[in-house]
Amino acid sequence: MLNYMVLSLNTTMPFILLAGLGIVLRRLGMIGDKFAAQGNKVIFYTGIPVVIFNSIRRANLSNVLDTRFLVFNIALMIVIFLAVWLVAAKCMRDKDSVSSFVNSAYRSSLSVVAPPLFALMFTDFYDPDVLPKSMLAVSVLLITSYATASVLFAVQDAKGSDKNIGKVTLKVLLSVAKNPIVIGVVLGLIFNALGWGQTQVNGEYQDVLPTFLANTLNALAGIVMPLAMICVGANLKFKGFDTKFKYVTIASVFKLMLMPVVAVAIALLFGFRGTDLTIIMILNALPMAVGAYVMQAELGGDTYIGGSVLMITMTCSALTLTLFIFLFRVFGFLV
Repeated sequence: MLNYMVLSLNTTMPFILLAGLGIVLRRLGMIGDKFAAQGNKVIFYTGIPVVIFNSIRRANLSNVLDTRFLVFNIALMIVIFLAVWLVAAKCMRDKDSVSSFVNSAYRSSLSVVAPPLFALMFTDFYDPDVLPKSMLAVSVLLITSYATASVLFAVQDAKGSDKNIGKVTLKVLLSVAKNPIVIGVVLGLIFNALGWGQTQVNGEYQDVLPTFLANTLNALAGIVMPLAMICVGANLKFKGFDTKFKYVTIASVFKLMLMPVVAVAIALLFGFRGTDLTIIMILNALPMAVGAYVMQAELGGDTYIGGSVLMITMTCSALTLTLFIFLFRVFGFLV
């Protein structure tokens, strides 16, 4: 149990410390709102699409393919996404914050927190297929999360500007098609289909692309986390216990506590047990994704809600993830 807490802390603490650096730099007058806005733009239009592109083009999409498991996880994410969106649209008074609340409540840190956690849990596991199976689920859900979020922001923006159904539909489709993250997904799938990902040579994986190009893409992908978290810190402002802080609290509790419980309950009804159930639980118990905040900030969302939920979930996830893993061992779901 201690190993999981240490890993969670080692994974999430850099996020918190970098955000703290952003707060300090803002207080010192070295960065401000303009820097944060420009930084988010750079990450959204270059960094994150490259991360997604690299992840998809290198993935062995045919390895350890469990169609039922993948379809269930995709459907579960979409159902949770739509349910949260419906409730938020009906119950929230501040309609301008609906998309930011929903985006913060259901988006998990699939590309950063999930891989090392799965590696710790399933490396040298009795079933060698468990780790690659969990990583494939991460890749597929990463695509699903960005696709659903693109629709969310496109629809919410269109609702406020045009009532013509045809125009609204066209605006949504164009917005999704022009989204740089969606473009990264499509290019990644094309490169993967063409075999321009990675190949195994003498037991080691090597990038198929020229070294200079692969290194450039890796360097660009590497700026996402540090720059994004510094921008989070630069934007983070505590406004007191107002209505928006209530939204932050609800989104954080849902993300860390209610979402994994709901996911596990539904998975049990569909007959998932053992490691499959554990993977489903972790995928839904992760903290909010950094990419979700960046997307939210760039598309005109509420940075206060996004930044606050990101900081709270990153800080508390070490405890909540460890608690869920411990309970899974106690109840015999995880050997």
